[in-house]
Amino acid sequence: MACLSIASKSPRDVLVTACRMAQDALPAYRQKNSPKKFTHHQLFACLVLKNFLKTDCRGGIEHLADSPELGGAIELFYLPHLKTLQKAAKRLLMKRFAQKLLDETVKQHVGRRKFVLDTAFDSTGLSAACASAYFVKRRQGKDSPWKTMLYHRYPKLGIVSDVSNHFILTFQSGRGPKPDVNEFESLILQANDRVTMVRVIADAG
Repeated sequence: MACLSIASKSPRDVLVTACRMAQDALPAYRQKNSPKKFTHHQLFACLVLKNFLKTDCRGGIEHLADSPELGGAIELFYLPHLKTLQKAAKRLLMKRFAQKLLDETVKQHVGRRKFVLDTAFDSTGLSAACASAYFVKRRQGKDSPWKTMLYHRYPKLGIVSDVSNHFILTFQSGRGPKPDVNEFESLILQANDRVTMVRVIADAG
């Protein structure tokens, strides 16, 4: 939804656009015998709104409760329970759903252009603990070391993005440490399935 952060600051526009994109990318329900109280499209839109507002699932639900016209914009006449939204977040982050949603997002972002002049590739390691590396380092100086290693394994994220606006064209998550070159080919191939890349920029890694 990076394009919306530039084009709109309206929570309603974000919610409606996210719901429309999900309708083009996802089935309405998980299975034929689902309760059919909420669609995947509505739950995805609620999660996008939560991120747009920079809050958690509970905060997103409270915002919808305070602004019932927002829910009405996507025909959401009942507020989802906290657990429902949390389970939807895990389900929609599965690779098969995440890639379909990204396909549709990129399609709407590039429109008829179908190519990107400059794309950049890079990856980074993410902290998997609540303690910062600085805190761990300071604790090493104590008489009884609390922790002697900053990390052994950590989450790793590789992305290909449009240089002009930082719009993410594709991503790949994994575990580090491992060299970036192992992810380069698969990420470039994934991005190339969505757009034509004129130039690709990457560091020596």
